Amino acid sequence: MARINVYSYAEDEYDETTLAGWFNPDSSAKFDEGTEWDGNNHVSVNAVGQYGHQMLYRTKGGRWVLYFWSQYQGVAEKHEFIDDNAAKDWLLRNNHDGAIEQYFGKLDEESGPRLGGRPSIGPKVEVRIPEEILTRVDAFKGDRERADALRDLIAAGLDALESA
Repeated sequence: MARINVYSYAEDEYDETTLAGWFNPDSSAKFDEGTEWDGNNHVSVNAVGQYGHQMLYRTKGGRWVLYFWSQYQGVAEKHEFIDDNAAKDWLLRNNHDGAIEQYFGKLDEESGPRLGGRPSIGPKVEVRIPEEILTRVDAFKGDRERADALRDLIAAGLDALESA
C-alpha cells in the first residue's frame, strides 16, 4: 500500500486542513478498536457513535496515528498524529494491554481512586528527592502517607524560615 497522508484538522470542519506528514501502514503496527454488544450490534468502545470506527497505528518511526472512518456515506476518513498520552488512553480503552506494556511499561494490578475518595489537596508537583532524604522522611512519617509527611515537613521548614 502507498503512503497515507496525515493531516492537522482545524476546529471548524469547514476550515482548511494542513498536511502534517505521512506514514507507511505496511511497516506500522496496527491496533483494532474494541467493541461492545449493545443488544443489536457490536459498536465501538470509542465515543464515535454507532457507525463510527477507529484504529490506531504505531509507525516505524515511533509516532502514533489515529484513523477514523464511518459507515455513513459522505463522512470523510481522517488520519491524525496523536501524542503518547492519547495513544495510551486509546490502547487502555480498547483493551490492548500487551501493547501498553510494550510501549509504556508494565500496567499496575489496578487503578482508580482510593477507597473513600480522597479529596484533592492542591496541584500535583513532581520533584526528585535523593534516596537518603526519602529514608529520613519514611522514618519520620510513622503511620501517615509519605505525601502527608512531605507536606508537613515543607510547611514546618517554611515556618522556621519565616520566623528566623
